[in-house]
Amino acid sequence: MTAWDVALVAFLQTGNRYVYLLDAATLVALAIPAMVRRFGIPLRTAAPWIVGASAVLALVSVATGLFNGGTDEPFTTPRYLSVLLAGHNPYVAPLVFSFTQVQGIPGHVVLLHSSTTFIYLPLTLLLTAPGLSGTGFGLLMVAAWGVSVYLLRHEPWSLLVWGSPVVAVWAANGFNDFAPLVLLTFGFVVADRPRTGRVLQGLALGMKQFAPAVVAIYYVARRRWAAVGVTAAVTVLYLLPFLLWGPADQVLCAAFLIPLKGCPIPDQFPGGLVLHWNYYLWPVWAIALFGPRLVRWAASPEGAPYYRAVRSRARARWAREPRLLARAYLAAWRAGFAPTTDPPAPSVGPEGSGARERPP
Repeated sequence: MTAWDVALVAFLQTGNRYVYLLDAATLVALAIPAMVRRFGIPLRTAAPWIVGASAVLALVSVATGLFNGGTDEPFTTPRYLSVLLAGHNPYVAPLVFSFTQVQGIPGHVVLLHSSTTFIYLPLTLLLTAPGLSGTGFGLLMVAAWGVSVYLLRHEPWSLLVWGSPVVAVWAANGFNDFAPLVLLTFGFVVADRPRTGRVLQGLALGMKQFAPAVVAIYYVARRRWAAVGVTAAVTVLYLLPFLLWGPADQVLCAAFLIPLKGCPIPDQFPGGLVLHWNYYLWPVWAIALFGPRLVRWAASPEGAPYYRAVRSRARARWAREPRLLARAYLAAWRAGFAPTTDPPAPSVGPEGSGARERPP
C-alpha cells in the first residue's frame, strides 16, 4: 500500500461516522447528469424541471424544517458582528447564546447552546440584518443559490449539478458558503462586466477560506502570477487588523483551523474536512462551473495535446494502483461503520484462589 493509500485510510477514519454519508450525498450531485442521460432525456430538457423541483424543495425545507437543521450557521453568522461591536475580537471572544432549531423533520424542535468563536474571514461578519437569523438567513442563502443557478443557465450540465436537490437543501440549511459562491460565480461567468466581476471576487476573498484558494488556483492555471499575488495580498489585508489585535495564534487557528498552541477549535484540519460536509460544496461548484469549459478546451486544437498527455500518465498510474486504492477505501469504510466494542475486562479469581489473569 502506497503512502497515498495510507493517508486516505487515515483521512476517512477520522470524524463522526454518519457524516461520511452526508459528504457522499453532496458529491452525488455530480452524478445527476449521468442519471438523466441514463433515462435518455436530453440535458436541456431535464434541467428546468430538476432546478424547479429543487427550488420548491429548498423553500419547503426552510419553511417546515424538512431535511434541515444541519448547521448552526443561520443563527451564529448574523450574530458574530455583535461581538465585534461590543469591543471584542470575534476570533478570540466566544459568541454565547441559546436558540431553538427544527432538525430533520417538521416539529422536531431542539434547544441548542452555542459558545463559538468566529471562524470565517472578516467580511462574513457583514452577513447580518435585523430579523435575519434562522429562517431569514436560510432564505437568503436559497436566494444566493438561485442567483448562482441563474448565472449558469446557458450550461445544462452545470444546471443539473449545481441546481440539484442536494445542493438546494444545503442552501436551505443556511450554510453561509453560498454567499461567496454566488459572488465568485458572477465573477467567473459574466465576461462582459470584468470590472464588476473583479470587485465581487475581491469581496468573496474576505468571506470564506476556500475562496482565496479557488481564485489563486484559477490564476495559477492561467499563469497570471500578478493576480495570484494580489489574491494573497488582499486576503492577508482582510485578516491583518484582527491579527494585530491578537492573540495572533488564536486568530490564525480560528481562521484556518490549524493546530497551534492555545487553539480553541476542537475539530482541526484535516479532521474538520470530514465533519463539515458543506466543504464538499466547493468542489461540486468548481466542477459545475469549470467542467464544461475544460471539456471544450480539451477538445480544442490548443488543449488536445495537453489532454492526451495527462490522460496517458493517468492511465499508467491507475493501471498499477486501482486494487490498492479500492482496498484503502474498503478498509476505511469498514473501520468507520463497524461497531466498536470495548475489550472484555480481565478475569481475576478471588484472592488466594490461585486464579490468574487471562493473557491478553
